Amino acid sequence: MAGKIYIKMKPIFPLLCAFAVIVSLGCGEDLIFFADDHYKAVGMPEIVASVADPSLDAGEDVLVVTLANNGRLEELIPISGNGSKEDISREMAEETHSVDALDITATLAGAGPIRVDSGPQHFESLPAGALASVAFNLTVSGGEGGGISLPLRLDYERQVDVSVSDGEVSPLLLPDNVTLEVKVLAPSFGPLRVLGMKSDLAPGKSGDLMIVIKNDGAEDLHNCSATLEVAPPFRWDGTGGKESFLGYINSGALAVAAFSVSVEGDAALQEYQLGCRVNSREGRFLLSFPLALDAGDGSFWQQFMIAAVVFAVVAGAAIIFIKRKDLLRRRRRRW
Repeated sequence: MAGKIYIKMKPIFPLLCAFAVIVSLGCGEDLIFFADDHYKAVGMPEIVASVADPSLDAGEDVLVVTLANNGRLEELIPISGNGSKEDISREMAEETHSVDALDITATLAGAGPIRVDSGPQHFESLPAGALASVAFNLTVSGGEGGGISLPLRLDYERQVDVSVSDGEVSPLLLPDNVTLEVKVLAPSFGPLRVLGMKSDLAPGKSGDLMIVIKNDGAEDLHNCSATLEVAPPFRWDGTGGKESFLGYINSGALAVAAFSVSVEGDAALQEYQLGCRVNSREGRFLLSFPLALDAGDGSFWQQFMIAAVVFAVVAGAAIIFIKRKDLLRRRRRRW
């Protein structure tokens, strides 16, 4: 067993550790308990990390990470019936804390264009079934943008056994650690931005998502295509392609990227941050935008505005095509 064992107990119980027993199970896990134990719990903490808003802004930003302890008590094994009823009942209750994480220190490390300015964050406990949030100050520098995994190390203590004698509780604590991946979206520093979007997406259904993209830069972008960064509860529905071809996006012009997307049935009716990656001959750009799921199809004015923008884009493309065709016809006549 790796690591040092810490025993937190009253001074009148210092010799109990000498009578600790280690039993190796067939599954590879070791059970540690005192020789005069009444019960032994099987189970340990299981901590997962998630980020409600993974999209980061350029410059200084704050990342809030939510930690959840999904550990559960798998079994409570009776060892001995010797002792008072009060001690036996108390030890039975105290053994359930084997799935709690105690004295937790969370340390986030940077990666790529992301630098973590905050030091380790500390909190006392994360019981099974509970949530806790930790915030880190970040500095996001220039780059291509895209999905980045930040390592989050959690150092904590867990109770591997507890003894109760004459009402005195003596837990045996073991240090442990786990490294989790926190996935974020780093912004790209480019000329494109999301002007608007329209969707009919709802939990448990497939639908269309249209994103209006504008080129605010001074240069034209050639051979453009867009790919949606898909993550749960969103996924491809299998009926459409994963890439939307946009062609040229001239300076000041608009383009519409269209995707067919499915939404998981248990998706919450809330706002999500999505990413759209645009590839062009001049470079690659990652754009982030919010998408709210609800039971309806959005407001009339929002749909009207998006429809007007889409019509303007299509009409503009048609006008350019007609002008180029007319110009080509004139050149042929001169020749």
